[in-house]
Formats: sequence, C-alpha cells, structure tokens
Amino acid sequence: MQKGTQMAAQRGNMSCNLYQGAFSGEAVFEVTTASGDSYQGIAPKHYVKPSAELSKTPVSGAVFVRVVKNGGKEATVTMPDGQTIEVNPSHIEMIE
Repeated sequence: MQKGTQMAAQRGNMSCNLYQGAFSGEAVFEVTTASGDSYQGIAPKHYVKPSAELSKTPVSGAVFVRVVKNGGKEATVTMPDGQTIEVNPSHIEMIE
C-alpha cells in the first residue's frame, strides 16, 4: 500500500427501528449500540429500507452504514448522520 492511502470502508445495512422524520425526505433511525444503549439519528430516506410505510410508531428495517472496523464481537460503523458508533456485527448485513 502506498503511503497516504487507506483501505475503503465496507458497506452494510444494519437492522434498526425506523420512524417518519420531520420532513418528507428523511427518516429517523434507532439502533442498539454494543454497550446496549439506544442511538437515534436522522437519515435521508434513500439510506433506509423500511419493512412497511414509515410512521410515528416504530417500523423494523435497515439503515445504510459504512463499516470502518469489524473486530469480531464489536464493529465500528459510521452512520448516515456522520456519527461513528460501536455495534454488534450480527446486526449488519454486508453489501458486496
């Protein structure tokens, strides 16, 4: 690898709960972190895959993430809102 280059992050869809956002083009996602805490953020609708139409009540689905590191029991992912969190890798379906 040349100096100054880095490997590209892998892509994945992570299971989550989804809600309708305040604006028509956004969704609110809620995921569980590796420590068991809840993390909520906002994503454009093209970053989520709901199992049903979004509403104010939770709908199961998936949110697009970038997997920065996968260490076996914990994975570091970058969420659509730019935050980086630690999650259980079993919640991520990798995209080829």
